[in-house]
Amino acid sequence: MTTSVTIASDVIDQVGLDQAAQFQSRVTVFECVECSTAGDARVEPAVVVLRRSPGLSHLGVAHHRCANSQVRDYGPGALALTGEVDLIPRVLGLPYLTGIKPVLLLAYEEEVTVAEDGQPSYDPVIRTLLAEGLHEVLSLGKPAPRSPRWRALIGPGTSVHVSSDTRVHLSDGDMYVPPTWRMLAEEAGEVVLMMGRLEHDVLYATDPPLTAYGRAAKRGHLVAGVVSVVLR
Repeated sequence: MTTSVTIASDVIDQVGLDQAAQFQSRVTVFECVECSTAGDARVEPAVVVLRRSPGLSHLGVAHHRCANSQVRDYGPGALALTGEVDLIPRVLGLPYLTGIKPVLLLAYEEEVTVAEDGQPSYDPVIRTLLAEGLHEVLSLGKPAPRSPRWRALIGPGTSVHVSSDTRVHLSDGDMYVPPTWRMLAEEAGEVVLMMGRLEHDVLYATDPPLTAYGRAAKRGHLVAGVVSVVLR
């Protein structure tokens, strides 16, 4: 069964042909960004909508009957990261010169870059995270600076809560925390928080290679900071 997903040229101009094609090819079942009801591109026409604000842009899907494929602009703060982008939490340990460090990774799949007024294109989510106190990390082997404005709460159970002093980024995350990772985090009282975007196959892989994370960091798709953590 084939899908019917329309994506307008102005959306392609913003996100690039490759990303647009990848996103378009993955659309099957979706939640319409216009009417908030379920849809299935295999049985009814759908369209891609790029919702864009100074702090965040998000590629979404709508029923063809609800909207045309288009770029839709919003004011500052009108779109929220936790409301518009699914952040998937994962724990891992990264080797540093001083030993294995516990890492909390919050990643999303959308790869949106915005070009405005002839300036170099940028990822508005990454730009916002940097403004809120996280840091560029172009190599996984180089320790990230501290980000005192951020904090993480893990537990009880599989619950994950991450916030900055500006807002809550993840309030109801769900992930398994291995005992070894928990022990490392409890001993240190802090974790390396990494946030950013990953390719679809990496984000959903059961055991992705560290080289994939390193590639994302080198491209500027991941930012990080050492943050305090409370485990319950």
